[in-house]
Amino acid sequence: MNTREQFGKYLLLKKLTEDPLGETFRSGMLGNNGMERVALLRVMNGQGIDGQRLWNSVGGRVEIQSLLRSPNLGEGIEMGEVQGIPYVAYDYISGKNLATLLEQAAAKRNFIPAEHALLITERIALGLASASENRLGNERILHGFLIPHLVMISNEGETRLLGFEMAPGLRSFAANPVIRQHFGRYLAPEALSGAPPHRSDDIYSLGVLLLELLTGKPLPPPAPDGFGTVIDQSTVATEGTPIPPELGDLLKRSLVAREHRIEDIVTWHKTLNKWMFDGQYNPTTFNLAFFMHNLFRQEIERESQELEVEKTLPLPVVQPQAPAEPEVAAPAVVAPPVVEATGVHEGTDVLEPSATVSAPKKSKAGLFAALAALLVLLLGGGYYLWQTQQAKPASQPPTQVAAQPVVPTPIELEEPEEEIPAGPTPEEINDQIRDLIGQRASEMEEQLRKQYDQQLGDLQKQLESAKQDSETRRREREEAEAQALADKVAREAEAAAAQLAEEEAAAAAAEEKLAEETPKVAEVSPPPAAEAVVPPPKPAAVTQVRRGDLVQMGPGVTPPQLVRRPVPRFPIMAKRLNKKEAKVTIRVLIDENGRVIKAELAGKEQGYGFDDEAMTAARKSTYEPAKKDGVPVKFWHTLAVEFRDR
Repeated sequence: MNTREQFGKYLLLKKLTEDPLGETFRSGMLGNNGMERVALLRVMNGQGIDGQRLWNSVGGRVEIQSLLRSPNLGEGIEMGEVQGIPYVAYDYISGKNLATLLEQAAAKRNFIPAEHALLITERIALGLASASENRLGNERILHGFLIPHLVMISNEGETRLLGFEMAPGLRSFAANPVIRQHFGRYLAPEALSGAPPHRSDDIYSLGVLLLELLTGKPLPPPAPDGFGTVIDQSTVATEGTPIPPELGDLLKRSLVAREHRIEDIVTWHKTLNKWMFDGQYNPTTFNLAFFMHNLFRQEIERESQELEVEKTLPLPVVQPQAPAEPEVAAPAVVAPPVVEATGVHEGTDVLEPSATVSAPKKSKAGLFAALAALLVLLLGGGYYLWQTQQAKPASQPPTQVAAQPVVPTPIELEEPEEEIPAGPTPEEINDQIRDLIGQRASEMEEQLRKQYDQQLGDLQKQLESAKQDSETRRREREEAEAQALADKVAREAEAAAAQLAEEEAAAAAAEEKLAEETPKVAEVSPPPAAEAVVPPPKPAAVTQVRRGDLVQMGPGVTPPQLVRRPVPRFPIMAKRLNKKEAKVTIRVLIDENGRVIKAELAGKEQGYGFDDEAMTAARKSTYEPAKKDGVPVKFWHTLAVEFRDR
């Protein structure tokens, strides 16, 4: 029989991770009728943690789990301690923690795309902002120990932050060499120095996480002037380009001393969120889910198989104690204690690995022994009564016989059947487990479907709004440039006209002076008629093109030439839905260096992931820039990206 270890009321189904804080398990929460729910169990038994000291410092924060309810926070079940070892239980999240995601991405050289990095940190910030709106006592709820090991990324692309219950206590171990070595780079300098928690500490940790997600590298030591130089020299791992200036500015304002740091998590979140949707990125949980499935395909399939096996796993059932028997019957009928039969030793809540769930065979053996003893007792009693009646005179009243101590017919001594474990059978328990997991899976599927629909609708609205804003800004910019060009031409024409007027005035003055100096001669034939002074033609307004000007197709304009464009990936969703081909039309703005600085959908949306993949390929394309009169300029270019599933 396959047996599992037990930690308190939790059956340990599988160890998921281990780090200096402790171990994380997929576990089953046991009740009187079997397993009540599947839980993510965080046991704080790591080498860098003093369990009893940790529990003494955070035991009063049990209430926090009922206060924190957000899609971006782990749903707490309970927290407690078993033999001095603290633990926290959450509703099970099928996925990986962020530390595992970073390690796997680096190991496979499949770095996390920038849009996923932005989405993950934005959701963490949203969870922190949601928590800060609640108070425990008189203080706002902060985290203060934000590390990737306490961030879960589900297989559905959802981000959930854990650890608010234990974070203040974990922070007190920051000086421990083991904790500092593994987690020190994620913690604010004030946390490492032992300062009390501050609302800007989590902003520092967010900056570290965002920089590590973008670059695919751990945070290096700061330069003498801080992290400014490090950020300026860093590149986005998946694109090979420098970190955008606006994003770099946010990181610089995060990785500084507390007095210069952004103080409010809400402000930090709004800044990042606005830049994400105003920029060239389009992050979605749907795309992050596909990335997770590609990166952890084998692990996800293995977990599905393990869950199927666990549905049929025999589970221990908490049994009620049998009522105490009367003293007269106890010596003959009491069976061996059920505690020994289950392998659970007194004084401990841990099920030994060699223990079995229950021992019904031993309980039946005790019943048979009790019945045999009862039979012997009855036979002995009958023989005793017979001998007594033979020894009595015949005249003696029969009432004397009734007074003999006949064995009290609590032949309710069949009560030993209560020694047999009550409750559902293993088959019924397995059915309960299957029903519970099936019900939970259906609820999660329905909940995720609603979340996807809502998020998809919100993103579509945001995308439409962003497109409208972008188009409005583009028109305003083009109108401003056209007006500036017209003003420039007008000024140059006015200057040319003024210069011409000055030249005409100078010529007239010279002519008058010449006429005054010429002597008059009488009776001289009239001089020939003077030639009419024809003013020189006005010079045409000359407009000189500068590098980086935005131009349209016209005389002297050479359109951009494609140098490199990555082959777009055929969307997985389209493959699954048997969509064989599509054509996406995109309008891109190419700068004077040949880089695509903006891309927008020019034709009809194709859906099924085609639009996102086409936009990604278009943004990563490079061109020989457009030129006007030999000067590199900006130019809007329309291109078509075709997909064919071969």
